[in-house]
Amino acid sequence: MKATGDSVLLAATDLANHLACEHLTQLERSAAAGVLSRPTWTDPAAEVLQQKGFEHERSYLEFLSSTGLEIANAAESGGNASGRVLELMRAGVDGIAQAVLEDGRWSGRADLLLKVGRASDLGGWSYEVVDTKLARETRAGTILQLCLYTDLVSRLQGCCPELMHVVAPGGDYQPQSFRTAHYLAYYRQVRRKLAEAVDGQRVTTYPE
Repeated sequence: MKATGDSVLLAATDLANHLACEHLTQLERSAAAGVLSRPTWTDPAAEVLQQKGFEHERSYLEFLSSTGLEIANAAESGGNASGRVLELMRAGVDGIAQAVLEDGRWSGRADLLLKVGRASDLGGWSYEVVDTKLARETRAGTILQLCLYTDLVSRLQGCCPELMHVVAPGGDYQPQSFRTAHYLAYYRQVRRKLAEAVDGQRVTTYPE
């Protein structure tokens, strides 16, 4: 969550945080406005998990490259990261890692956009979102993040991805796939409630 001018920019983590605790949303809103300061502390366990997450993602991308797919890392280009993602999508590369996605107040960074053979405004192909996670079971917060990324991809390519995917650790890297249409209504409801909370329409909260 980040305040800019008269608006508050929102990311995928804000959706998951709001689902976990509405009071956390209000604390984040106050911190973004400069009313509160976020606590600073170091959790060694969290740092280890983060590093393992990076390693898992890197290993999966290396696996895809070994199968002959062309994987481009959008974060390496510098400059307008979201604009670079759209350029790579139009070029039709097989996969786009670290894809920065933006539309209005909403933004996110997908681990990977993977090309599929479904026509879109881009041409005879389109992209679906893949996220690498350490957890063996996919949680509701992860589904919400995938939905936001998928929604943002839809606006870029002119069609909604049919599936979204999670890749957990394992030797075969087989993704767990979720049909987008099954979750969009739930995602839109949580997104609407988050926007209302941030815009001051839902301000009475208590820590859960």
